[in-house]
This record gives sequence, structure tokens and C-alpha cells, in this order.
Amino acid sequence: MIKAERAQDPGIGSSFERPLDRLVDKDGSFRVQRTGGISGLREGFIALATMPIARLVVTFVCGYLGMNLVFGSLYMLIGVQHLGNADLTSLGGKWMSAIGMSVQTLTTVGYGSLYPNSPSTWTLAAVEGVFGILGFSLISAVIYARFARPTTRLAYCEQALIAPFKDGWSLQVRLANKRSTLLVEVEARMLMVMADVDEHGERLNYYNLKLQLDKVSFLPLSWTVVHPITAESPLAGLSYEELVARRAEVIILLKGIDEGYMQQVLTRHSFRYDEMVWGGRFIRAFSSSNGAMRLDLGKLSDHTLVQAPERLPKD
Repeated sequence: MIKAERAQDPGIGSSFERPLDRLVDKDGSFRVQRTGGISGLREGFIALATMPIARLVVTFVCGYLGMNLVFGSLYMLIGVQHLGNADLTSLGGKWMSAIGMSVQTLTTVGYGSLYPNSPSTWTLAAVEGVFGILGFSLISAVIYARFARPTTRLAYCEQALIAPFKDGWSLQVRLANKRSTLLVEVEARMLMVMADVDEHGERLNYYNLKLQLDKVSFLPLSWTVVHPITAESPLAGLSYEELVARRAEVIILLKGIDEGYMQQVLTRHSFRYDEMVWGGRFIRAFSSSNGAMRLDLGKLSDHTLVQAPERLPKD
């Protein structure tokens, strides 16, 4: 049995109807699928400001093309003959004129080759012009919000290690800053989650992992976060098979101040039981070159295998 003191539920939950694969994804997001949540323009803006950049570009492109298709269809419905210099010789020409008019109006370019010449098309062009101004204002606001919002770009090792430490063993995770800007006053916290069975059935239990060093003043190179496995550790006396059976997951939380933004940034990462190496030692990822420090991020996960006991020591 684990003798370590259990920590208070950090707000995730302790019991579910079915076992969970993991609590935190590799990108640090919690694996929660929300239904019946709030919606509206403000929530839509937050979604745009936080979604991955590739999905954001696709969303903007699809929105732009969709608006042109909608307004182009309305010009076709009104009648392309109400557009000056429109090509009326074929159906394809009419569609090109309608879409062209929409593109000019939506982007407020207005080359003048196509223009409305009836009250209905003037009204539609005025409405579309407003949508164009609002749409590009939204794009500008989203881009500004993404650049102004402080974020971290930390690189984590692919696997956590059960590694030798002094006269015993430890759980180790290595990380580094991808950016050239410096992170200062960086604090780390480790939380272990394990599923245990008691009189109430299966429950998720949380354990705070005491770190050898939980704060560094600067992070110019890599940082190996070390949890020494002592008698108070929830890992004391466990085997790898027990970690698998209890679906162990280690969540690491970091916060620090980014000198580029001069604001505090937060980040999360997790390592599941199948992302832990039972017996390993990290290979140094930094060196000196021409009198200066050099960090190779490609070596952040490099390690050598070492012989580990079947069960971690209890003392």
C-alpha cells in the first residue's frame, strides 16, 4: 500500500464511471469534451484567439470564401444585369461578375470595373461593405490578441525517467525554453495521479511530489526536474507493473516570467505510465563552444539505459 500522504483533489475529480486514458494531453490541455456550454461572440473570439494557427488560417480562408459565395449568390439572385460592365454572355461569365463584385466590395478595393447601377445592388453593396469592414477588423483583433497574449514555448523530453539520484532513485523530467527570450523566476510543481481501489470502488488519488529543486532564477539552458524517491514518496516500494495497473500519470506545472512579454506565463505537461523509462540516465544536452554555452534541443530526450531494481526502495 502507498504510505505517502494524499493531496487534495486539485479540481479534476476523483471518480468516474469508466477509466480515463489520461487527464492531460501532451500539449498541456485537459481532456474535457464540453457539451451545452456557453456560446456567443465573446466565446467565439476567445476560440479564434486560442485555436492552433493552421486551423485559424483555414477558418479565415473558409469564412472569406463563404462570404463571397453568399453575396455573389445574392447578386445573381438580384440580377447581374444590374451591375455595370458585367459579363452577360454566359452563365459562367455572370457568376464571375457576381463573385468579382463581391470580392471588390468585401475587401473595399473597388477597382471600378464592376459597379452597382440599381437601388437593389447599391443596397446589397452597402451591406456587404459593412460586413467586410467588420470581418477584417475581427481578423486584425484576433492577430493582435494572439501576439499580445503571453505564451510559452517549452520543449519537454519525450519520456520521464526513473533514474539514479545520489544513493537512491528518482523520477526525472527534463525541459528547456525554445525561445531566445529568457524565462526568470521559474517554479515547478509535480503531481502524480494513480487509480486505487477502496471500499467505494476505483478512485483517482493525487500526490504532491516533493522536488529536489522547485525553483530556478534563470532558464537559459535545460532544467532537469528531480523528485527523489524517499519513504514519503508515493513511488516508494512500487514496481513498473503497479504503475501500469494504477494507470499512473505525472503532471508537471510550471510558471515563470518571460522577459519578452514581462508577464507571467504558465504551462502544463504530463507523462503517462507508458511514457516513463524504468531505469535511465539523461545525456547532457548542453556544452561549451568557443567560450559560450550551447544547448542542443534535439538531445533533450537522449538518455542511456541503466539497471533499475524490480521495486523501488522504500527507504
